[in-house]
Amino acid sequence: MRSLVVLPEDRPCAPCAPTMPPARPKGYCRPLPPARKRPKSVLWRRVKQSLSVLLVAGFAGGGAYVWFKTDWPAQARAMAQEVVGEAGATVDMRLGEVNLQGRVHAPLDALADAVGVERGEPILALDLDAVRRRVEAIGWVKQATVWRQLPDTLHIEIVEREAFARWQIDGRVYLIDADGKMLEEGDRPDFHHLFLLVGSGASDKAHDLLGMLQSDPMLASRVVNAIRVRNRRWDIEFDNGIVVRLPEDGAAAAWARLIELERSHGLLRRDIRVVDLRLDDRLIVQLNPDIDAPPPTTSPRPGKKRT
Repeated sequence: MRSLVVLPEDRPCAPCAPTMPPARPKGYCRPLPPARKRPKSVLWRRVKQSLSVLLVAGFAGGGAYVWFKTDWPAQARAMAQEVVGEAGATVDMRLGEVNLQGRVHAPLDALADAVGVERGEPILALDLDAVRRRVEAIGWVKQATVWRQLPDTLHIEIVEREAFARWQIDGRVYLIDADGKMLEEGDRPDFHHLFLLVGSGASDKAHDLLGMLQSDPMLASRVVNAIRVRNRRWDIEFDNGIVVRLPEDGAAAAWARLIELERSHGLLRRDIRVVDLRLDDRLIVQLNPDIDAPPPTTSPRPGKKRT
């Protein structure tokens, strides 16, 4: 039997020594844990947040003021275009051709003035947005698209408005679309098939009039003039010279009444001058004064001597 060896001061044996902590010297004291930082007050955090918000708002407001109240963005854009244009000119990228698509009625001279570019200009220096805005300012042009094709071609594609009627006011005639937009001034012979709107405010009500007339396209095709009376109501003139007076309120109902009278009685095929539909409960018709009055049908009473 192996004897048990006890080391002095109750030390562990050699095999166990590495796993045991060393003996504490005399006067040993465990170190205190690090002191906790004192939390900042809620008031100070709110002050910091408020200052941060004010600082961000100040920078944003200053940037917005510079952007909207000064011409700095335009100047920066112009400088950039100038630099790019000069760079393009150094490599010989200059405008050589302008292609126009979609043009039918818009005047060529007006389009040329609106584009306002010349051959030989640096193609990268062209302000495409400015060209588009100038082209869209022409009455006929509803929408324009402008783009460049390097090295030397500028493309312009336009969508034109559709002529709806002629508008006469103050002795002048204008072509307008269904929304009352003026397309051009002048009574062009190729648009004489369109009926004529006459009077102040007639162009603004053109769209409403179109919707009312199209309820009977056959009857609408016979309309040649639509006269706006005191900017309140319409007088409709047909191709045979008959004038139909519509009321200020309920013009669509009066037009529907006229359609029914034409279908049932052929009203507009009679020898009349004016049809007045301004009253709901009656129909007033004015005969054509150029028609000779019929001879009298009464005969002299019998027994009475004629003198």
